[in-house]
Amino acid sequence: MAEPTEGEAVKSYGGEPSEAKLAEIARYFLYIGIVGFGGPLVHIAMMEDDLVGGDGWTDQRTFMEGLAICNTLPGPASTQLGIFMGWVRGGTLGALVAGGAFMLPTFALVVTFSWLYFVYQTVPSVEAFFYGINPVVIGLIVGAAWSMGRSALAEGRNDIEFELGSEAWTIDFLLLVLLVATIVVTVVLNPNPVLSFIVAGLMAVAIYRMAWVRENRKRVGWWSAIGAIASTVYLFRDRLESILGPYLRTAVESSPIWGLLVALWANTWVKLFLFMIYTGSFIYGGGLVLIPFIEKYVVNEFAWMTAREFVDGVAIGQLSPGPVVMTTAFVGYKLLLDASGGVIWIAVIGALVATIGAFGPSFVFILGFFPYFAQVRDNEIVQTALMGVNAAVVGAILGATVTLAQESFVDPLTVILAGATFVLFRRGIDAVYLIIGGGAVGIGAFFFL
Repeated sequence: MAEPTEGEAVKSYGGEPSEAKLAEIARYFLYIGIVGFGGPLVHIAMMEDDLVGGDGWTDQRTFMEGLAICNTLPGPASTQLGIFMGWVRGGTLGALVAGGAFMLPTFALVVTFSWLYFVYQTVPSVEAFFYGINPVVIGLIVGAAWSMGRSALAEGRNDIEFELGSEAWTIDFLLLVLLVATIVVTVVLNPNPVLSFIVAGLMAVAIYRMAWVRENRKRVGWWSAIGAIASTVYLFRDRLESILGPYLRTAVESSPIWGLLVALWANTWVKLFLFMIYTGSFIYGGGLVLIPFIEKYVVNEFAWMTAREFVDGVAIGQLSPGPVVMTTAFVGYKLLLDASGGVIWIAVIGALVATIGAFGPSFVFILGFFPYFAQVRDNEIVQTALMGVNAAVVGAILGATVTLAQESFVDPLTVILAGATFVLFRRGIDAVYLIIGGGAVGIGAFFFL
Protein backbone atom coordinates (compact mmCIF):
# COMPACT_ATOMS: atom_id res chain seq x y z
CA MET A 1 0.00 0.00 0.00
CA ALA A 2 1.35 3.44 -0.92
CA GLU A 3 2.34 5.81 1.85
CA PRO A 4 -0.10 8.74 2.27
CA THR A 5 1.10 12.09 1.04
CA GLU A 6 1.74 14.85 3.53
CA GLY A 7 -1.52 16.58 2.59
CA GLU A 8 -3.50 13.32 3.01
CA ALA A 9 -1.83 12.71 6.36
CA VAL A 10 -2.74 16.17 7.58
CA LYS A 11 -6.37 15.81 6.47
CA SER A 12 -6.60 12.57 8.46
CA TYR A 13 -5.62 14.29 11.72
CA GLY A 14 -9.20 15.22 12.67
CA GLY A 15 -10.67 12.78 15.19
CA GLU A 16 -14.24 11.69 15.86
CA PRO A 17 -16.13 13.49 18.64
CA SER A 18 -17.93 11.75 21.47
CA GLU A 19 -19.42 12.95 24.72
CA ALA A 20 -16.59 11.42 26.73
CA LYS A 21 -13.89 12.90 24.48
CA LEU A 22 -15.43 16.38 24.54
CA ALA A 23 -15.64 16.28 28.34
CA GLU A 24 -12.01 15.16 28.50
CA ILE A 25 -10.94 17.97 26.16
CA ALA A 26 -12.85 20.57 28.19
CA ARG A 27 -11.34 19.40 31.49
CA TYR A 28 -7.79 19.40 30.18
CA PHE A 29 -7.86 22.81 28.55
CA LEU A 30 -9.67 24.42 31.48
CA TYR A 31 -6.80 23.05 33.58
CA ILE A 32 -4.14 24.53 31.28
CA GLY A 33 -6.05 27.79 31.12
CA ILE A 34 -5.97 28.05 34.92
CA VAL A 35 -2.42 26.90 35.75
CA GLY A 36 -0.52 27.72 32.55
CA PHE A 37 1.33 30.80 33.76
CA GLY A 38 4.55 31.47 31.90
CA GLY A 39 3.38 32.06 28.35
CA PRO A 40 3.20 30.03 25.14
CA LEU A 41 6.33 27.97 25.75
CA VAL A 42 4.85 26.66 29.00
CA HIS A 43 1.54 25.82 27.31
CA ILE A 44 3.30 23.98 24.49
CA ALA A 45 5.53 22.04 26.88
CA MET A 46 2.53 21.02 29.00
CA MET A 47 0.62 19.76 25.96
CA GLU A 48 3.61 17.79 24.73
CA ASP A 49 4.16 16.18 28.15
CA ASP A 50 0.49 15.37 28.75
CA LEU A 51 -0.96 14.58 25.33
CA VAL A 52 1.80 12.94 23.27
CA GLY A 53 2.74 9.26 23.25
CA GLY A 54 1.62 6.40 25.46
CA ASP A 55 -2.01 6.89 26.42
CA GLY A 56 -1.99 10.44 25.01
CA TRP A 57 -4.04 11.87 22.19
CA THR A 58 -1.47 11.60 19.39
CA ASP A 59 2.10 10.68 18.48
CA GLN A 60 5.20 12.86 18.43
CA ARG A 61 5.24 13.24 14.63
CA THR A 62 1.68 14.57 14.50
CA PHE A 63 2.30 16.93 17.41
CA MET A 64 5.46 18.37 15.86
CA GLU A 65 3.74 18.75 12.48
CA GLY A 66 0.92 20.66 14.15
CA LEU A 67 3.35 22.82 16.13
CA ALA A 68 5.39 23.66 13.02
CA ILE A 69 2.32 24.77 11.09
CA CYS A 70 0.88 26.72 14.05
CA ASN A 71 4.17 28.61 14.28
CA THR A 72 3.80 29.50 10.60
CA LEU A 73 0.23 30.78 10.93
CA PRO A 74 -0.82 34.24 12.09
CA GLY A 75 -2.18 34.24 15.63
CA PRO A 76 -1.15 32.95 19.08
CA ALA A 77 0.73 29.70 18.48
CA SER A 78 -0.11 27.97 21.77
CA THR A 79 -3.83 28.70 21.42
CA GLN A 80 -3.80 27.39 17.85
CA LEU A 81 -1.88 24.30 18.98
CA GLY A 82 -4.58 23.73 21.60
CA ILE A 83 -7.26 24.03 18.92
CA PHE A 84 -5.27 21.59 16.77
CA MET A 85 -4.99 19.06 19.62
CA GLY A 86 -8.73 19.34 20.25
CA TRP A 87 -9.27 18.70 16.54
CA VAL A 88 -6.99 15.64 16.66
CA ARG A 89 -8.91 14.26 19.63
CA GLY A 90 -12.49 15.19 18.82
CA GLY A 91 -12.79 16.68 15.35
CA THR A 92 -14.37 20.06 14.75
CA LEU A 93 -16.39 19.98 17.97
CA GLY A 94 -13.24 19.02 19.85
CA ALA A 95 -11.38 21.99 18.37
CA LEU A 96 -14.14 24.40 19.38
CA VAL A 97 -14.30 22.97 22.90
CA ALA A 98 -10.50 23.04 23.29
CA GLY A 99 -10.17 26.65 22.18
CA GLY A 100 -13.12 27.83 24.25
CA ALA A 101 -12.02 26.02 27.41
CA PHE A 102 -8.42 27.19 26.99
CA MET A 103 -9.45 30.85 26.73
CA LEU A 104 -12.29 30.87 29.30
CA PRO A 105 -10.21 31.26 32.51
CA THR A 106 -8.06 34.00 30.95
CA PHE A 107 -11.14 35.80 29.62
CA ALA A 108 -12.76 35.71 33.07
CA LEU A 109 -9.60 37.06 34.72
CA VAL A 110 -9.10 39.85 32.17
CA VAL A 111 -12.73 40.95 32.42
CA THR A 112 -12.54 40.92 36.23
CA PHE A 113 -9.31 42.93 36.21
CA SER A 114 -10.80 45.30 33.63
CA TRP A 115 -13.79 45.93 35.88
CA LEU A 116 -11.54 46.60 38.87
CA TYR A 117 -9.26 48.81 36.80
CA PHE A 118 -11.96 51.10 35.45
CA VAL A 119 -13.82 51.28 38.78
CA TYR A 120 -10.72 52.18 40.81
CA GLN A 121 -8.54 53.71 38.07
CA THR A 122 -8.46 57.16 39.68
CA VAL A 123 -7.78 55.92 43.22
CA PRO A 124 -4.27 57.20 44.10
CA SER A 125 -2.96 53.82 45.27
CA VAL A 126 -4.18 52.16 42.04
CA GLU A 127 -2.55 54.91 39.99
CA ALA A 128 0.65 54.28 41.93
CA PHE A 129 0.39 50.53 41.26
CA PHE A 130 0.15 51.07 37.50
CA TYR A 131 2.83 53.76 37.64
CA GLY A 132 5.17 50.91 38.61
CA ILE A 133 3.64 48.40 36.20
CA ASN A 134 3.86 50.49 33.00
CA PRO A 135 7.67 50.50 32.70
CA VAL A 136 7.72 46.81 33.64
CA VAL A 137 5.51 46.07 30.63
CA ILE A 138 7.93 47.98 28.40
CA GLY A 139 10.81 45.91 29.77
CA LEU A 140 8.87 42.69 29.19
CA ILE A 141 8.05 43.60 25.60
CA VAL A 142 11.66 44.47 24.82
CA GLY A 143 12.83 41.28 26.55
CA ALA A 144 10.49 39.14 24.48
CA ALA A 145 11.47 41.03 21.30
CA TRP A 146 15.13 40.38 22.17
CA SER A 147 14.52 36.62 22.00
CA MET A 148 12.41 36.95 18.86
CA GLY A 149 15.09 39.12 17.23
CA ARG A 150 17.87 36.66 18.06
CA SER A 151 15.89 33.89 16.40
CA ALA A 152 14.80 36.01 13.41
CA LEU A 153 18.28 37.32 12.60
CA ALA A 154 19.73 33.80 12.55
CA GLU A 155 17.33 32.53 9.87
CA GLY A 156 19.29 33.79 6.86
CA ARG A 157 22.97 33.90 5.99
CA ASN A 158 25.71 33.57 8.56
CA ASP A 159 27.30 37.01 8.08
CA ILE A 160 28.65 37.38 11.60
CA GLU A 161 28.78 35.32 14.79
CA PHE A 162 29.49 36.52 18.32
CA GLU A 163 28.61 35.83 21.93
CA LEU A 164 26.70 38.31 24.04
CA GLY A 165 26.83 37.19 27.63
CA SER A 166 25.86 33.54 27.61
CA GLU A 167 24.03 33.79 24.26
CA ALA A 168 25.47 32.96 20.86
CA TRP A 169 24.23 35.28 18.10
CA THR A 170 24.28 34.60 14.37
CA ILE A 171 23.26 37.61 12.28
CA ASP A 172 22.28 38.10 8.67
CA PHE A 173 23.01 41.74 7.79
CA LEU A 174 20.07 42.05 5.40
CA LEU A 175 17.62 40.86 8.05
CA LEU A 176 19.20 43.27 10.53
CA VAL A 177 18.67 46.11 8.05
CA LEU A 178 15.04 45.09 7.60
CA LEU A 179 14.52 44.98 11.35
CA VAL A 180 16.09 48.38 12.00
CA ALA A 181 14.34 49.95 9.00
CA THR A 182 10.98 48.72 10.29
CA ILE A 183 11.68 50.27 13.70
CA VAL A 184 12.46 53.62 12.09
CA VAL A 185 9.49 53.52 9.72
CA THR A 186 7.13 52.53 12.55
CA VAL A 187 8.34 55.35 14.81
CA VAL A 188 8.39 58.04 12.10
CA LEU A 189 5.49 57.09 9.81
CA ASN A 190 3.50 54.54 11.86
CA PRO A 191 2.22 52.71 8.75
CA ASN A 192 -0.15 49.78 8.74
CA PRO A 193 2.02 46.91 10.11
CA VAL A 194 0.79 44.57 7.37
CA LEU A 195 2.43 46.82 4.76
CA SER A 196 5.76 46.58 6.58
CA PHE A 197 5.50 42.80 6.67
CA ILE A 198 4.67 42.56 2.95
CA VAL A 199 7.52 44.85 1.91
CA ALA A 200 10.03 42.96 4.07
CA GLY A 201 8.90 39.61 2.67
CA LEU A 202 9.18 40.82 -0.92
CA MET A 203 12.63 42.28 -0.33
CA ALA A 204 13.85 39.00 1.13
CA VAL A 205 12.60 37.08 -1.90
CA ALA A 206 14.07 39.61 -4.32
CA ILE A 207 17.52 39.39 -2.74
CA TYR A 208 17.78 35.75 -1.62
CA ARG A 209 15.93 34.17 -4.54
CA MET A 210 17.28 36.22 -7.43
CA ALA A 211 17.55 33.14 -9.66
CA TRP A 212 13.85 32.36 -9.11
CA VAL A 213 12.97 36.00 -9.80
CA ARG A 214 14.86 35.85 -13.12
CA GLU A 215 13.17 32.61 -14.12
CA ASN A 216 9.76 34.13 -13.41
CA ARG A 217 10.57 37.68 -14.48
CA LYS A 218 7.41 38.17 -16.53
CA ARG A 219 5.09 37.22 -13.68
CA VAL A 220 7.25 39.06 -11.16
CA GLY A 221 7.23 42.12 -13.45
CA TRP A 222 3.44 42.27 -13.50
CA TRP A 223 3.20 41.95 -9.74
CA SER A 224 5.98 44.51 -9.28
CA ALA A 225 4.09 47.00 -11.44
CA ILE A 226 0.91 46.44 -9.46
CA GLY A 227 2.85 46.82 -6.21
CA ALA A 228 4.53 50.01 -7.43
CA ILE A 229 1.18 51.52 -8.37
CA ALA A 230 -0.37 50.52 -5.04
CA SER A 231 2.63 51.94 -3.15
CA THR A 232 2.45 55.22 -5.05
CA VAL A 233 -1.26 55.54 -4.35
CA TYR A 234 -0.64 54.84 -0.66
CA LEU A 235 2.24 57.31 -0.35
CA PHE A 236 0.34 60.11 -2.08
CA ARG A 237 -3.09 59.16 -0.76
CA ASP A 238 -3.69 62.56 0.87
CA ARG A 239 -2.86 64.41 -2.34
CA LEU A 240 -4.99 62.06 -4.44
CA GLU A 241 -7.86 62.36 -2.01
CA SER A 242 -7.80 66.17 -2.32
CA ILE A 243 -7.94 65.89 -6.12
CA LEU A 244 -10.16 62.89 -6.71
CA GLY A 245 -11.97 62.73 -3.38
CA PRO A 246 -15.06 64.78 -4.35
CA TYR A 247 -15.59 62.80 -7.57
CA LEU A 248 -15.04 59.42 -5.91
CA ARG A 249 -17.32 60.34 -3.02
CA THR A 250 -20.07 61.33 -5.41
CA ALA A 251 -19.71 58.09 -7.36
CA VAL A 252 -19.50 55.88 -4.27
CA GLU A 253 -22.24 57.62 -2.33
CA SER A 254 -24.63 57.18 -5.25
CA SER A 255 -24.32 53.41 -4.84
CA PRO A 256 -27.34 51.85 -3.10
CA ILE A 257 -25.12 49.86 -0.72
CA TRP A 258 -23.06 52.88 0.41
CA GLY A 259 -25.55 53.90 3.07
CA LEU A 260 -25.64 50.36 4.41
CA LEU A 261 -21.85 50.17 4.61
CA VAL A 262 -21.62 53.54 6.36
CA ALA A 263 -24.28 52.53 8.85
CA LEU A 264 -22.53 49.23 9.57
CA TRP A 265 -19.12 50.85 10.07
CA ALA A 266 -20.68 53.52 12.29
CA ASN A 267 -22.07 50.79 14.56
CA THR A 268 -19.71 50.35 17.49
CA TRP A 269 -20.29 46.60 17.76
CA VAL A 270 -19.67 45.95 14.07
CA LYS A 271 -16.57 48.15 13.98
CA LEU A 272 -15.11 46.44 17.05
CA PHE A 273 -15.79 42.95 15.71
CA LEU A 274 -14.45 43.66 12.20
CA PHE A 275 -11.32 45.33 13.52
CA MET A 276 -10.60 42.41 15.85
CA ILE A 277 -11.06 39.92 12.99
CA TYR A 278 -8.60 41.97 10.95
CA THR A 279 -6.13 42.09 13.84
CA GLY A 280 -6.46 38.37 14.60
CA SER A 281 -5.80 37.58 10.94
CA PHE A 282 -2.45 39.37 10.84
CA ILE A 283 -0.81 39.02 14.27
CA TYR A 284 1.90 36.92 12.69
CA GLY A 285 4.77 36.03 15.01
CA GLY A 286 2.87 35.75 18.29
CA GLY A 287 0.64 37.80 20.54
CA LEU A 288 3.03 40.73 20.91
CA VAL A 289 2.38 41.69 17.28
CA LEU A 290 -0.93 42.92 18.68
CA ILE A 291 0.97 45.94 20.01
CA PRO A 292 1.67 47.82 16.74
CA PHE A 293 -1.88 47.12 15.53
CA ILE A 294 -3.54 48.38 18.70
CA GLU A 295 -1.15 51.31 19.10
CA LYS A 296 -1.87 52.53 15.56
CA TYR A 297 -5.61 52.06 15.38
CA VAL A 298 -7.13 51.71 18.85
CA VAL A 299 -5.00 54.47 20.37
CA ASN A 300 -4.29 56.82 17.44
CA GLU A 301 -6.88 56.31 14.68
CA PHE A 302 -10.02 55.33 16.59
CA ALA A 303 -9.08 56.91 19.96
CA TRP A 304 -10.85 54.14 21.86
CA MET A 305 -8.35 54.45 24.71
CA THR A 306 -5.20 56.33 25.69
CA ALA A 307 -1.69 54.94 25.28
CA ARG A 308 -1.41 54.70 29.07
CA GLU A 309 -4.61 52.66 29.29
CA PHE A 310 -3.38 50.37 26.53
CA VAL A 311 -0.10 49.67 28.35
CA ASP A 312 -2.13 48.95 31.48
CA GLY A 313 -4.27 46.58 29.40
CA VAL A 314 -1.17 44.72 28.21
CA ALA A 315 -0.13 44.38 31.86
CA ILE A 316 -3.53 42.92 32.73
CA GLY A 317 -3.16 40.49 29.83
CA GLN A 318 0.29 39.47 31.11
CA LEU A 319 -1.11 38.83 34.60
CA SER A 320 -3.35 36.08 33.24
CA PRO A 321 -2.22 32.53 32.38
CA GLY A 322 -3.41 32.73 28.77
CA PRO A 323 -2.18 34.48 25.61
CA VAL A 324 -1.47 38.23 25.64
CA VAL A 325 -3.91 38.51 22.72
CA MET A 326 -6.60 38.43 25.42
CA THR A 327 -5.73 42.12 25.85
CA THR A 328 -8.34 42.53 23.13
CA ALA A 329 -10.99 41.75 25.77
CA PHE A 330 -9.74 44.75 27.75
CA VAL A 331 -10.11 46.90 24.62
CA GLY A 332 -13.65 45.67 23.97
CA TYR A 333 -14.60 46.19 27.61
CA LYS A 334 -13.33 49.79 27.60
CA LEU A 335 -14.97 50.69 24.29
CA LEU A 336 -18.42 49.41 25.23
CA LEU A 337 -18.12 50.72 28.78
CA ASP A 338 -17.76 54.21 27.31
CA ALA A 339 -20.35 53.67 24.57
CA SER A 340 -22.97 52.39 27.03
CA GLY A 341 -22.40 55.11 29.60
CA GLY A 342 -20.89 52.73 32.15
CA VAL A 343 -23.22 49.70 31.90
CA ILE A 344 -21.09 46.78 33.13
CA TRP A 345 -22.95 43.89 31.46
CA ILE A 346 -22.73 45.61 28.06
CA ALA A 347 -18.99 46.14 28.61
CA VAL A 348 -18.61 42.42 29.36
CA ILE A 349 -20.40 41.54 26.12
CA GLY A 350 -18.09 44.00 24.35
CA ALA A 351 -15.10 42.10 25.77
CA LEU A 352 -16.63 38.84 24.51
CA VAL A 353 -17.24 40.24 21.01
CA ALA A 354 -13.63 41.49 20.84
CA THR A 355 -12.33 38.10 21.98
CA ILE A 356 -14.39 36.16 19.45
CA GLY A 357 -13.23 38.49 16.68
CA ALA A 358 -9.55 38.29 17.63
CA PHE A 359 -9.42 34.51 18.12
CA GLY A 360 -11.94 33.58 15.41
CA PRO A 361 -9.31 33.54 12.62
CA SER A 362 -7.27 30.97 14.59
CA PHE A 363 -10.18 28.52 14.46
CA VAL A 364 -10.65 29.21 10.74
CA PHE A 365 -6.94 28.68 10.02
CA ILE A 366 -6.86 25.33 11.82
CA LEU A 367 -10.21 23.92 10.76
CA GLY A 368 -10.42 25.38 7.28
CA PHE A 369 -6.94 25.90 5.92
CA PHE A 370 -4.61 23.63 7.93
CA PRO A 371 -4.09 21.12 5.08
CA TYR A 372 -3.17 23.90 2.67
CA PHE A 373 -0.66 25.48 5.04
CA ALA A 374 0.83 22.03 5.56
CA GLN A 375 1.43 21.78 1.81
CA VAL A 376 2.97 25.22 1.27
CA ARG A 377 4.96 25.78 4.45
CA ASP A 378 8.02 23.97 3.04
CA ASN A 379 7.98 25.97 -0.20
CA GLU A 380 11.36 27.69 -0.49
CA ILE A 381 9.92 31.00 -1.71
CA VAL A 382 7.40 31.07 1.13
CA GLN A 383 10.10 30.30 3.68
CA THR A 384 12.33 33.05 2.27
CA ALA A 385 9.50 35.58 2.46
CA LEU A 386 8.80 34.55 6.04
CA MET A 387 12.44 35.27 6.94
CA GLY A 388 11.92 38.90 5.97
CA VAL A 389 8.52 39.02 7.66
CA ASN A 390 9.96 37.70 10.93
CA ALA A 391 12.55 40.47 11.01
CA ALA A 392 9.90 43.10 10.25
CA VAL A 393 7.64 41.71 12.99
CA VAL A 394 10.32 42.32 15.61
CA GLY A 395 10.96 45.80 14.21
CA ALA A 396 7.26 46.70 14.30
CA ILE A 397 6.96 45.56 17.92
CA LEU A 398 10.00 47.58 18.98
CA GLY A 399 8.91 50.62 16.96
CA ALA A 400 5.48 50.68 18.60
CA THR A 401 7.12 50.15 21.99
CA VAL A 402 9.21 53.31 21.51
CA THR A 403 5.99 55.32 21.28
CA LEU A 404 4.42 53.58 24.27
CA ALA A 405 7.59 54.09 26.32
CA GLN A 406 7.14 57.83 26.04
CA GLU A 407 3.97 57.45 28.11
CA SER A 408 5.56 55.08 30.64
CA PHE A 409 8.94 56.74 31.27
CA VAL A 410 7.94 59.70 33.40
CA ASP A 411 11.00 59.88 35.68
CA PRO A 412 14.35 58.10 36.29
CA LEU A 413 12.73 55.44 38.49
CA THR A 414 10.51 54.22 35.67
CA VAL A 415 13.50 53.94 33.34
CA ILE A 416 15.37 51.93 35.98
CA LEU A 417 12.33 49.67 36.45
CA ALA A 418 12.17 48.95 32.72
CA GLY A 419 15.89 48.15 32.56
CA ALA A 420 15.76 45.91 35.63
CA THR A 421 12.71 44.10 34.21
CA PHE A 422 14.52 43.44 30.94
CA VAL A 423 17.51 41.92 32.75
CA LEU A 424 15.43 39.80 35.13
CA PHE A 425 13.10 38.59 32.39
CA ARG A 426 16.08 37.56 30.27
CA ARG A 427 17.31 35.57 33.29
CA GLY A 428 14.09 33.58 33.44
CA ILE A 429 11.96 35.39 36.03
CA ASP A 430 8.28 34.95 35.19
CA ALA A 431 6.41 37.99 33.87
CA VAL A 432 3.68 37.72 36.52
CA TYR A 433 6.18 38.13 39.36
CA LEU A 434 7.84 41.06 37.61
CA ILE A 435 4.53 42.85 37.08
CA ILE A 436 3.48 42.35 40.71
CA GLY A 437 6.94 43.50 41.83
CA GLY A 438 6.71 46.61 39.65
CA GLY A 439 3.33 47.44 41.14
CA ALA A 440 4.76 47.03 44.64
CA VAL A 441 7.61 49.42 43.77
CA GLY A 442 5.06 51.90 42.44
CA ILE A 443 3.01 51.79 45.64
CA GLY A 444 6.17 52.07 47.74
CA ALA A 445 7.27 55.11 45.78
CA PHE A 446 3.82 56.66 46.22
CA PHE A 447 3.72 56.24 49.99
CA PHE A 448 7.38 56.63 50.98
CA LEU A 449 9.08 58.88 48.40
